[in-house]
Amino acid sequence: MTKDISLKAACADSFYYPQEWAPSKGSLDSFQRRRGFEHHFGKQRTKNLSKGVLLIRFEMPFTVQCLRCQHYIRQGTRYNADKKKVGMYFSTPLYEFAMNCGNIVHPARSANGTAHCNQRFVIRTDPKNDDYELAEGLRRKVEVWDSQDSETLELVDPETRRRMDTDPMFRVEKTLRDRQKEKSNKERLADLQDLQADREDAYGWNCVLRKSNRLRRKEEKRKEEEERRKGKPNFVVPLAPPDDEDMQKAQQVAFLTDHDKIEVAVRRSTLRARPVLKPADDNAAAIAGLVAKRKRLQQHSRMVRARVR
Repeated sequence: MTKDISLKAACADSFYYPQEWAPSKGSLDSFQRRRGFEHHFGKQRTKNLSKGVLLIRFEMPFTVQCLRCQHYIRQGTRYNADKKKVGMYFSTPLYEFAMNCGNIVHPARSANGTAHCNQRFVIRTDPKNDDYELAEGLRRKVEVWDSQDSETLELVDPETRRRMDTDPMFRVEKTLRDRQKEKSNKERLADLQDLQADREDAYGWNCVLRKSNRLRRKEEKRKEEEERRKGKPNFVVPLAPPDDEDMQKAQQVAFLTDHDKIEVAVRRSTLRARPVLKPADDNAAAIAGLVAKRKRLQQHSRMVRARVR
């Protein structure tokens, strides 16, 4: 068990016994109350009890608006509030609840320059009017409710009740209209219940939806594969379907080719592709031929010189 931590429900049911408790120290409730663990706030709840302030969990009784950040706070929003007794109305005590706005705003709009608005809210009980009094930091939002907008049965006002008592025909017409509206509402409710019953099988509907999505993805993948195989269009111009007449005309066309030029080009490309360096045997034979040719040229030059002399 975690030390110094207890749940309110557990304390109320006496399921949790702290290690410090002993039967000689009295009842468990009185022992926990003296320690300040009667509430989940712990000792913080009674920190300012000497000043008459008790920390409680306060729930907003109606929709209000913050006067600093203009943020709407809905009915049922909960705050950590300081509860204090401020007076009496005959024999009924008057309580004051103080809390801070927790809406996130720009620090320039905050009351103390932080990320939250921190506008101080002060609400007092008003037993005279059976209501709450907004003393500081907020104002009440007036909400008008119309039974016609919500499509509910309207309560009979005193004027209509008086007319129904004095005019029997009006009472009959009013009763018939109410019965017709009640019948239509019941039929609509039955349709909604049938629709809800059809949608109760969430697993079946999920399977149907997943199957339809799989089929759709397969079809899209098949179309993408067909487009990929077709290739890119010729300048975005659709090609006409093949025709037998066009094929015959294409076969009759004969293209003239200069085979001599083709052979010369092939021979030149072959020569260019030969390696520059020859094998060792070829190089030796070439060198020997060059030496013999040089000797012949030298002999020929000597003979020419001898004739000239």
